[in-house]
Amino acid sequence: MFYDPGDEMKNIFNRYNDIAVNSTVLSLLPYNTSLIPKSKGHNYDLALAKDSLQLVTSLTSIIQESASKASITLTDKSYRNQLNLAIRNNEETGLTGYLEFNEHGRRQNYSLTLTTITGSHTYLRGYWYSLPYVLNKRLTLFDEKHPRNRTSPFPLRGRVAKVVMIQERPFTMLKRDHMLKRGNAKYEGFAVDLIREVAQMLEFDYEIYLVNDGKFGNKMPNGEWNGMIGELLAGNATMSVAPLSINAQREEAVDFTKPFKTRYISVLMRIPRRDRSYFEFLNPLSPIVWICTLGAFVIVSIILYTLERIGRGKDKGGTDALQITVRESFWFIFGSLLQGNTDSTPCTIPGRILTSAWWFFALILISSYTANLAAFLTVKKINTPINSVTDLAQQTKIKYGTVKDSGVMSFFKNTNIEHFTKMWAQMSELDPDSMVDNTTEGFKKVKDEDYAFFWDTTVNKYQTIMDCNMMEIGPAFDPKGFGIGVPPGATYREELSMAILQLSDRGRLHEIETKWWDSQCPEISKVSTDETSELQIENVAGVFFILVGGIIVAAIVCLGEYFANALINASKMTRSGQTMNDRTRPKNVSSTLHDPAEKDSFI
Repeated sequence: MFYDPGDEMKNIFNRYNDIAVNSTVLSLLPYNTSLIPKSKGHNYDLALAKDSLQLVTSLTSIIQESASKASITLTDKSYRNQLNLAIRNNEETGLTGYLEFNEHGRRQNYSLTLTTITGSHTYLRGYWYSLPYVLNKRLTLFDEKHPRNRTSPFPLRGRVAKVVMIQERPFTMLKRDHMLKRGNAKYEGFAVDLIREVAQMLEFDYEIYLVNDGKFGNKMPNGEWNGMIGELLAGNATMSVAPLSINAQREEAVDFTKPFKTRYISVLMRIPRRDRSYFEFLNPLSPIVWICTLGAFVIVSIILYTLERIGRGKDKGGTDALQITVRESFWFIFGSLLQGNTDSTPCTIPGRILTSAWWFFALILISSYTANLAAFLTVKKINTPINSVTDLAQQTKIKYGTVKDSGVMSFFKNTNIEHFTKMWAQMSELDPDSMVDNTTEGFKKVKDEDYAFFWDTTVNKYQTIMDCNMMEIGPAFDPKGFGIGVPPGATYREELSMAILQLSDRGRLHEIETKWWDSQCPEISKVSTDETSELQIENVAGVFFILVGGIIVAAIVCLGEYFANALINASKMTRSGQTMNDRTRPKNVSSTLHDPAEKDSFI
């Protein structure tokens, strides 16, 4: 803004047509006033002199006319007093506006004209009144009029532009060795590559700096803007190249180029940790199937034994020809189920029919079990508690939120969609701690807690690539574009937009995107050989436990049989020894040996 009471600065701006900054000029003269353009004098001084001469001349005529009518001869002192009184009561208007003075002789009730100058183009912007009328404002502004179809050299060519960015992966990141570098060499990312391509195409230099408060840009209660939008409005930055979504509120404050990328909103969550069990080999069949199989094993064994006994009982051999006992029947059915061999086989026709049916049953059951077991032990299955965005609104266990003063927060705050409105009430009122200050804090909460983070799909996708323990949940919503932000009225916006379109047409924009969003992690929902994993000891430890348990039981049974046989043999030897003693002992020995000494010697 410039103070130019004589409205003379437009003659200076006419010499610099390529300067496209809007300059507001405060002038005491009306809009587009030009008294003597060829003169070397100043319009302001000439206007004031003309208004003073007009005022004195008109008032002097009035005073002399009044004196002649009253036949009064005015002295110098009386004439001076009459002139001062007439000036205070004057109601005339001159080139500089309404000519009114207060009791101290100072001018009052005047107005200033606001003229906007953009290069060689000027238009009336409004008026400022020192004493406005009742219920009127001091400042009256008219609509802005931007010049159209203006042709001028690109104003940034050959100059250095200040580019504000925000640290956001993968758009702008500090290099690992950024402490050893200076200037633009410290940064890398999609936004850094984009501004490099645009600057080379439009032939200008640039300096990157990160926004101080770490905000994207939101309008505060006092009407001021923070973040990158505030940097543009304050004149600190020439442009902003960042994942800054274009919405109506921001568009009213600054201007944006054509979008260089489209973003949606999705949910970033931690992949649920898979619960490992030593007995995972039992998972292919449900508990009810295991129980039914065990019941079928017992029932078929009993029925087989019954059929064999009835069928063999009719033969001439009687019980001597019976080969399958109850124990052998159970062992045969169990061995058939596990595809093992046994010595005993059914001999009757009913027994063989029942055995054939059991074999077919075992074939189907074992085949189904084997197929499901391979899938359970080798394919990674993730059962997520949240399958869509709307599921979050129907639960309270998993907290969710987004970044404060961001475009995503503005969407939740202003939307009228029912479940999103419910989510905003949960985030802002019931659980305000779920809102984070930046994306780094949000990603940390996702990794360490049961937390769902609403953010741009472009950033969420990159995060899932860098950390395969995170996943993105859709469906994505609220599509918006990322554009380069420039100060309001900046004429180089069109050139920047054209550069973005040319990069897109040449495929260069797609190449930069592929560089930073090249997928590396396998998709969870897709079943392929890439998602299978080798068996770990945790997956099959239960089988080893059963084997060890079988060895222990077999050893116990073996020891039991050994000690049982030992006891039986010992008891048999004791009984046989007593029998031999009874046979060799002489009769009436005790009766013939009366002398104790003789008895002892006999013994």
